[in-house]
Amino acid sequence: MCGLYIVWSDCRIYVKGKDKMTQINFERSSGLVGRPIRFSVNLNDLSEDEAQNLKKMISDANFFEIPENLRGSATPDEFHYQVTIDDGSQSHTVLTSDTTMPRSLVPLIKELTMLKMLQ
Repeated sequence: MCGLYIVWSDCRIYVKGKDKMTQINFERSSGLVGRPIRFSVNLNDLSEDEAQNLKKMISDANFFEIPENLRGSATPDEFHYQVTIDDGSQSHTVLTSDTTMPRSLVPLIKELTMLKMLQ
């Protein structure tokens, strides 16, 4: 439960306890074609289901615990990723590649790539 509740008073709606804004900045570069993609999303701009899905992926990946730079040595034609997440109380950036990406981060990277492709 996100802690969002609505109070009716004098025919006005007041929203209290709304979640902090979560901003995600995503970049995928390199690869065979070499055409980078960039994508920014504010979770408050997504449907509740989409936002909750991304929040779960962030949590499941333990994103804020992943070391910042995981790129290591590059393999030809692999993708490189930069993901920055600011949840309103902390901000963290992870730099990784196809070969160095932690398994826990794969679902989030796939989802962000798909969201960009659907734009």
